[in-house]
Amino acid sequence: MEKITLKSITKAYGKNPPVIEDLNLGIEEGSFTVLLGPSGCGKSTVLRMIAGLEKTTAGDVLIDGVSVRDVEPGDRNIAMVFQNYALYPTMSVRDNIEFGLKNMKVGKDERNARINEVAEMVGLTEYLSRKPANLSGGQRQRVALARAIVKKPAVFLMDEPLSNLDAKLRTQIRTDLIELHQRLRTTFVYVTHDQVEAMSMGTDIVLMDQGKIQQHDSPAEIYAHPANVFTARFIGSPPMNVVPAEAAHGQTPDFVSKVGFRPERSHIVRPGEKVGEDTVLIDGNMLAREMLGDQTQYKMETENGTVFVKEFNDDLLDYGDHQIAVKLSDIACFDMQGKLVGFGLKKE
Repeated sequence: MEKITLKSITKAYGKNPPVIEDLNLGIEEGSFTVLLGPSGCGKSTVLRMIAGLEKTTAGDVLIDGVSVRDVEPGDRNIAMVFQNYALYPTMSVRDNIEFGLKNMKVGKDERNARINEVAEMVGLTEYLSRKPANLSGGQRQRVALARAIVKKPAVFLMDEPLSNLDAKLRTQIRTDLIELHQRLRTTFVYVTHDQVEAMSMGTDIVLMDQGKIQQHDSPAEIYAHPANVFTARFIGSPPMNVVPAEAAHGQTPDFVSKVGFRPERSHIVRPGEKVGEDTVLIDGNMLAREMLGDQTQYKMETENGTVFVKEFNDDLLDYGDHQIAVKLSDIACFDMQGKLVGFGLKKE
């Protein structure tokens, strides 16, 4: 069942061309849906239209099947967590969490019970009397989350809430959000430009570019079967290598313009190694190598541009000329419009 439905949404500012045009999207109840894409693609605008902070130019927004286009943000039964926390600096943690409950006319005993419950949930019990200035960035973000949770909304909206945190804290809060979603079973809509965040947290990913949805799928599906070249080049760390069709040295149909392969679906041929008939070889020169713990990532220059190879092999290779091996069945084929037409090539 869809919790949120966007029907033919268009958003334009003044007489400028629309930043979103005729967008249709359904967000399932209880999902952790991530709106993903580069800066300026329209993902935050979509979130703000769901929240009621931006008016649609055309189209309709429905929550539980009911139009909220003319419903004020405070009456939509949603809670929003912002990038900059938006805490009241003169209030204690307890008062920040309680503020929304007072506006909702929740009784004192009920307020205290909810505050204690949510503080325990997000690990803030010992910090309730502190002011935001005396908290770390991660603790402030937990206060912002607690303030949202305590209202028991039907939908949580989050606009790049981890972007101001360092790498270690981002990883920690990511895990916290996954656990929180599992516990609350509420609909989460989360905006980010970081595909690692999207892949690790989302049950559904909506990948956007220039105001249009490029693909809406589960993380596994969007990784394994990118709908187009844009998705292939955006998803993955590093993303899929995409090169002209002739680079694969295979028998490609005339309608195939580009081919691609995941870095982790390739390897560098070792001296004396024999490859099977089901494998294509690409000549390359190693430009850089990075040790990533249990993996090694190689940056290779080929006649068709730079590609990456990611291996679990702990046999570290020297700089110089090498051949890259890719199974024909792992090669994605894209047509002239950049759409995926399937996987697999025949060898010449």
